[in-house]
Amino acid sequence: MSDHSHRVTIVIADDHPLMLRGLSDLIGGESDLQVVITCTDGLSARDFIGNHSPDIAVLDHNMPGWTGLDILRWIKAGGLPTRVLLLTADLADADVAAAMELGTEGILTKTTAPEDLVRCLRELAAGGNWIPDEMREAVARELRRRQHAVQILEPLTDREREIVTLASGELSNKEIARKLEVAEGTVKIHLNNIYAKLGVNNRASLLRTIGPYLDILRGEMR
Repeated sequence: MSDHSHRVTIVIADDHPLMLRGLSDLIGGESDLQVVITCTDGLSARDFIGNHSPDIAVLDHNMPGWTGLDILRWIKAGGLPTRVLLLTADLADADVAAAMELGTEGILTKTTAPEDLVRCLRELAAGGNWIPDEMREAVARELRRRQHAVQILEPLTDREREIVTLASGELSNKEIARKLEVAEGTVKIHLNNIYAKLGVNNRASLLRTIGPYLDILRGEMR
């Protein structure tokens, strides 16, 4: 790599000390890359990024407290210049989609070859993005799942969606009624309407139909 007047400044956050040390040693061995701090938790990384605006943040996706996604969301909401590379052991399709929607510049799995990590960092430093094809395919799958969820849930009213969410938590009709402060008979009426709209005839078949989309439904109810 040719000499640079500016070394790319990098913060690394990972709650696994061995992974943190390995990443630091790998990146620190490159003459054009400079690890300015390593953090074992997301909050420390967030504070450093807010105070110093490093060029790139290499973030473990699944840290306790502030996760890599949380920090990414915070960086983008604040319009900070730090570019983000999310590292993950096993990123679920929904999380890949969320990371890309939030505007992450890079995503890599922890099984990535070391030389690819260095290439990725240089690509991000040059203003490019690094999203592997399999990650883009994961996002396409997630978008299809969300579209299917919209089609299935569309006939349900807000109250019916709330009842489906509570029923999925294995609450009885009486418990749902108590939680919603309505009569138990009202809950039964709502459930019968839900069954009719979704073409099911009992709770078990309702949960089989809704199960793959419960995370989406619960997200709507927050």
